[in-house]
Amino acid sequence: MHAEICSCQHVATSAYTASAFLPNASANCLLKFYLPYCFVCLRNYNYPHYPVFCRRLVNYRSYQPVITISRKGWLLVKTIRFQYHLLYLLRIVRFPRPWREHHEDPARMSTKMQLYLGYKYYFKAMVEDEVRSGIKAALLNSELKLDTPADFHISNTYTLHAGGDLIPYTAITPDTCKHLWNHVGDFFFGADLVVANLESPADFSKPYSAAPEVMLNDMYFNIDAPTWNIFNGNGQHKGYDLVSIANNHSLDQGEEGLQNTIAFLNKQGVARTGAAESAIGIHTVPVLERKGIKTGFIAATFSLNKMQVPPHQPWLCNHILLNEENPDISRLIDQADIARANGADCVVAMLHMGCAYQAFPGSIVRNNIHRICDATNADIIIAGHPHHAQPIELYHSTVTGKQHVIIYSLGDFIAYDIYKWGHLTLLLHLEISKGMRDGKQETRVTRIGLKPAYMHAKIQQQQVTDLQLLDYQQVKQSPNTYLKGKQSQQEFAELTDFFERFVLPPHQQHLLI
Repeated sequence: MHAEICSCQHVATSAYTASAFLPNASANCLLKFYLPYCFVCLRNYNYPHYPVFCRRLVNYRSYQPVITISRKGWLLVKTIRFQYHLLYLLRIVRFPRPWREHHEDPARMSTKMQLYLGYKYYFKAMVEDEVRSGIKAALLNSELKLDTPADFHISNTYTLHAGGDLIPYTAITPDTCKHLWNHVGDFFFGADLVVANLESPADFSKPYSAAPEVMLNDMYFNIDAPTWNIFNGNGQHKGYDLVSIANNHSLDQGEEGLQNTIAFLNKQGVARTGAAESAIGIHTVPVLERKGIKTGFIAATFSLNKMQVPPHQPWLCNHILLNEENPDISRLIDQADIARANGADCVVAMLHMGCAYQAFPGSIVRNNIHRICDATNADIIIAGHPHHAQPIELYHSTVTGKQHVIIYSLGDFIAYDIYKWGHLTLLLHLEISKGMRDGKQETRVTRIGLKPAYMHAKIQQQQVTDLQLLDYQQVKQSPNTYLKGKQSQQEFAELTDFFERFVLPPHQQHLLI
């Protein structure tokens, strides 16, 4: 119910804040006609004080999910949208709710599944959950409060920061990313332990390969040294302590490409999880210690696109059908046990799974993550693949008797897709503490924080000329300082609507930092 009626929360501030992003005529119309309506609704609903944009600014029936950079891209997208419009009118493709059985694995997608994926990306924003799933209400109505016992006495704490997907796009270059980290780099890389998902091989013996503006064919990524430098903080910050390399692009450059990626990360001193150099590696789980607390990291991916792990090298990458019902999770169970046996006080599972371009995770994905929590006793799940942020969950397992932190998607991190929801990423802040309770030592997550960041692009002469990750809350407080063009102002207003309606509604915003 929260997602439907909180469009009128703290309406006076909402309307005036929203008006800052709109042309004068639209702003006057908003204040003249919408504000009185909001005050009527406010009589019936009492929400905590928080200035938000008016939810009804975005009509998702007519909302266009993508925004192009070049004239060529605009023509391509217009053509694709026109074709989808015809198919929609002919009732050949109509998907008002997410398709439950859509596993999103390119190796086994039918033509209808491919049309469905494009439908969500190019044509209609998928803002509802599955029919009769109850997922939207369950995630958005939750208070998201950790159940830290009063008698848990903390002895030491460390901070863990996690980012989403690091993906090469043609817009990500040393020239465009000179100022990329200026606003959030100190915060993100300032944690005791920093992790992310490296969604590309790093095989410098092969050509660089990135996602184009408009994606029409299969893509096989490969980053070069300058792109890694961008991902890793532009040489201005300490960089990553660990990355997951289990994702659908792990084998884009074949077995050799993955092995060269591992060798490169080893040379850089960056730990990795989700793939192995040899059969022995499948029994090796990285356990990193910070401030006397040891954390084990396991990882797996739902797909390798149209590639497969070689039958004679099953250890090469943790490929599990995580987007389908009843996947074999025995490898994750074994690796979690190995981490605990090697002294891990807590376990983080970095899982590449979920369905892209829909506001909420599907029921199969949610059930599988709950099952993984039950079976592995992983304290924290950091999932990804949807390419935009999704709500988070605190799952109370009756099997483990614990509360598990579940991140369904932090979104694209360092990337620049034309899909607009992907321009808002979440930077995850966790405080993990060790202490005593009832005479026994325990390790718990004692704080969850989220810092949303907006990937702001400056576009000149049909090209991205500058990319900066801006602090979402700072932009919201002073939009005219950061957003000079009407296109950026409109996009940010739309992203605010998306974030506060579908990702972190006002009553959950105590998590913002």
